[in-house]
Amino acid sequence: MILYLSIILFAMLAIATAVALIAGESFFAVLGFTALAVVIVICLDGLTATVCRLLPAKCANAEKKIFIVSAKEKKFYEKLNIRKWKDKIPEIGQFTGFRKNKIADPKSVEYLDRFLLEICYGEIGHITSVFTSFFLLAFFFITPLWWAIALPVATVSALMNLPSLFILRYNSYKLRILRESNLKKQRREAEKRLNAAAERIKEEKETTEAKAEAAVAQNDDK
Repeated sequence: MILYLSIILFAMLAIATAVALIAGESFFAVLGFTALAVVIVICLDGLTATVCRLLPAKCANAEKKIFIVSAKEKKFYEKLNIRKWKDKIPEIGQFTGFRKNKIADPKSVEYLDRFLLEICYGEIGHITSVFTSFFLLAFFFITPLWWAIALPVATVSALMNLPSLFILRYNSYKLRILRESNLKKQRREAEKRLNAAAERIKEEKETTEAKAEAAVAQNDDK
């Protein structure tokens, strides 16, 4: 979280400095408008995430082609050294009641299905936020310098959604493998139980037939 906030602060100062120098305006006045733009874009991101999370579950169906990650895409994320920095990106699962920074129950298929559902919701939210960040430009009436400030702020906001999106899709690939492994284990266990049950039924049948034969033999002796 500290790294994330540091990036936001650095970007805000850099944008304010550049705009103030180019426009010849007071740095502190531009910094104030830049801070306002940052607050607005954060609110836009929050609103976008909330609205996306209200979508029906069928919209976040993990089996849809758009949510399926290929091995090639996964290798792309690994080339970005995602394993080294993914834990430094803040995860806001506490606001949705489901944390995605740790697999709490790796052996439960139901849990993994819920995890994949939440990942898909997250992907929808981040992809949408890339575009809704530019709604910031609509507040042009605030100051004549607004677009000069809002455009770079919206661009930075859009770009900052990408690492989280990459992490979600990278984790999705691993979760699908884990889920498939669990399903195979369940099928093997179910098959073993069926075979064991069939074996017991066979033994009981043979025992019953043996008893019946013995009873018939006793009646014949009499």
